[in-house]
Amino acid sequence: MALINKKDIEKLINVQSSNGNALCLSFYLPTHRAGKETLNGQDSLAFKNQIRKAKELLEKHDVPAAEIAEYMKPAEALLNENGFWRHQGEGLAVFITKGFSTHYELPVSMPNEVFVLDQFYFTPMLPVLSQNGRFFILWLYREKVAFYEATIDNIRQIDISSFVPESFNQALKFDVKGNDQDFTNSTTTVNGSNIVHGAGTTKGDEEHSRVREFMLDIDNNLQEILHNATEPLVLAGVDHYCSIYRNISKYKHIVEQNINVNEGGGDMHSIHERALAVMKPLMQKGHSEALTRYQNVAGTGSTSEDIATVAAEAVHGRIDTLFIAPSEPVWGTYDSVKATAEVHEEYQRGDDDLINLAAIKTIAQGGTVYVSSYNGLQEATDGRVNVKALFRY
Repeated sequence: MALINKKDIEKLINVQSSNGNALCLSFYLPTHRAGKETLNGQDSLAFKNQIRKAKELLEKHDVPAAEIAEYMKPAEALLNENGFWRHQGEGLAVFITKGFSTHYELPVSMPNEVFVLDQFYFTPMLPVLSQNGRFFILWLYREKVAFYEATIDNIRQIDISSFVPESFNQALKFDVKGNDQDFTNSTTTVNGSNIVHGAGTTKGDEEHSRVREFMLDIDNNLQEILHNATEPLVLAGVDHYCSIYRNISKYKHIVEQNINVNEGGGDMHSIHERALAVMKPLMQKGHSEALTRYQNVAGTGSTSEDIATVAAEAVHGRIDTLFIAPSEPVWGTYDSVKATAEVHEEYQRGDDDLINLAAIKTIAQGGTVYVSSYNGLQEATDGRVNVKALFRY
């Protein structure tokens, strides 16, 4: 299951940049994991209506009927993939242009909207891509190894069974006497090789050598999902397992505090609640500290609340931290010759949402974006576009 991240955004930007004058279609819709909505095909019906709307928008761009049919082939194929609609998260994003299509299941609900523009539209996904958007949980317990993607509001389990055993028992073939600390003779299977462990080593040595190899295997394989992610990772499980993983992991964003679990049980709801107890204060602290840095230099030329200025500076790679509150699109263009952005009262062909432009350029160039109402910290607004930028220099 693909988790959208910065590399995916960069890929989509490269696709749109190299595809000539082709239009870019961005579909967003709220979806359902289960329940009557799934059984009744509500999500696929919503997508069918979006396909119809996309065709109408393509017609408004004067695209010939035969060309519209080519644009819509990937969407029609996805619509008819029945199994796909029975396994959804809270939201879905679909991106299509000539010769290219991809989709992402999302852990937060999306608006029911479709955009046909000269570039892909990412604004609805900013709660996932932002600094306070999501985090991961790795559950490490003798009878269960599991990986979760979570936000303030939701959690979902990511299937890693194709490259990580479902439990320590399965991977290490423990002969368990009573708990995670009790071992006798056993065989560890690592990368297809069997390693026999017996009474010739101390209990501590045995635990370290057996579990450490498995932890290394987990960490290496999780890179298939994490890639170059920077989201926080919360470790859950017995403390000594978490400690071993923390010491060997190559992932640089492991949260300092573990979720200590002395029993292997626990449903996703309870896991999520315990993880939020760790993550919410960290998210709010980071957001508050960033706002304080902004406020300390506001009005000195190191900040801006003007969307045209912010969009232009984002293209130049000058934004360190960007705060955005949800709003309607702000249509406009960036003039590369003048190195300025211009706001339009209504959408014109070739326009981008300047909020979309500012956020994506900031993320792509190593800046930090906060969707400022997402975790309960919303700055006051007077009805204008609520965007604040702290510049690097």
